[in-house]
Amino acid sequence: MPKTIISDTSCFIILTNIGELELLHKVYGEIITTIDIATEYGDA
Repeated sequence: MPKTIISDTSCFIILTNIGELELLHKVYGEIITTIDIATEYGDA
């Protein structure tokens, strides 16, 4: 499994819609995103 992934907002939105956002934390541990992605997602 790669240590770093690059994703757009759609990954967060899709996982939130199916109730599986925590899956990212389980697989990758720490999730870091940009302010732009967080703002688009609605978490900033």
